[in-house]
Amino acid sequence: MAKRIGDILPHIKDRIPVGVVVTRHEVAPVCEVCGGVGWLRLDAPVGDPNFGRLVPCDCRLAEVEDTMRRELEDASNLEAFATKTFDRMEPSVHENVRAALAVARDYARDPNGWLFLTGPCGSGKTHLAAAVANESIRQRRVQSLFMIVPDLLDYLRETYNPHSEVTYDQRFEKIRSVSLLVLDDLGTENATTWAREKLFQIINHRYNTRLPTVITTNQDLESVDERIRSRISDRDLVKHVVLEAPDYRRRSEPPGRRTSRPQNGRRTL
Repeated sequence: MAKRIGDILPHIKDRIPVGVVVTRHEVAPVCEVCGGVGWLRLDAPVGDPNFGRLVPCDCRLAEVEDTMRRELEDASNLEAFATKTFDRMEPSVHENVRAALAVARDYARDPNGWLFLTGPCGSGKTHLAAAVANESIRQRRVQSLFMIVPDLLDYLRETYNPHSEVTYDQRFEKIRSVSLLVLDDLGTENATTWAREKLFQIINHRYNTRLPTVITTNQDLESVDERIRSRISDRDLVKHVVLEAPDYRRRSEPPGRRTSRPQNGRRTL
């Protein structure tokens, strides 16, 4: 006759030491607390709601965090932006960019609130945004995800593939809840109804939960989704830095071929 689990547990509880659980796989003990299995049994009397409950050991939590960190780094594909660091900014950069560099450095030391970088192509927005992500990963301050906005939407669409190993909900939750999200080139995405809605959902969630976020764009703010524009205009949350430097990609061209741009930099915080 089958026995109920409630009838069996009282007879075996004393055989399992607190701090150790039996698994089907032998694991070499590496943690002095759990013996390397990664889980602990709460020391609770029979009848207590926590009797027999398993909780992850601190070593297990650290392992899960490291796994998530590696997944986010892989998704960020920051290898292409490995040289985008604060130290690699040109020493003779435009005065306006030097001011933005100081703001970005401070933000990377303590990611808090939002950092919104705007300006023309080649003014240094992506460099600063990638530098924030690279510094965060190097210092392991928080879990970080860096993505160009069109790539982020493609990253979500991949989950619709029947061979995808992750669900849409899993990936969407990872993106919208990551400790630090860096979104580069807002406004360059294909403005389909689906893309607009998913992007708004991500940004709105991070706005409501006040999660650290960095956004860059070279678009006129009037062309940005009104709902998103409203949130990035909140001065209580967002530091808005305007870069008005010449396109760095054209600085090595002969003087006669350069396009003149305003030299009077300004910064709006």
